[in-house]
Amino acid sequence: MGDSEMLAPVRKLFQAAARRDAGGYFAAYHTDVVISEAPSLPYGGDHRGAEGVMRHAEGFRSTWDRYQPEASRDLQPEFLAVGDRVIVLWRFRAQGKGGDSIDLPAISVYRLCDGAIIESRMFHFDTVQLVRFLSSRQ
Repeated sequence: MGDSEMLAPVRKLFQAAARRDAGGYFAAYHTDVVISEAPSLPYGGDHRGAEGVMRHAEGFRSTWDRYQPEASRDLQPEFLAVGDRVIVLWRFRAQGKGGDSIDLPAISVYRLCDGAIIESRMFHFDTVQLVRFLSSRQ
């Protein structure tokens, strides 16, 4: 599989996530996918299969949609293909109603199988700051 073929499902995932396009989001994943997020996040932990994708997506959206207007959903992804993995460097942004905001780097590592994402691991630069941002709004 060439680099452009390797990158295609992950690029589509990032485009779908920015548009909040559930169909595009689900189409990027293999049926046996495992999505892993930091356990300290409200939607953290390991999410497996189609049900896990749904749980992760619903948890993410219910947590962040009110702090991520459409203009701040551009993740500025940079894609790198390495073997059967795609590494993405991106930005996580959110804006509070009081004018405060966060803008943090993140890295995701995706493993592909049969042209779809079978493993997804997100590594946020500062999960403490993400949790602090959220807890200051409750």
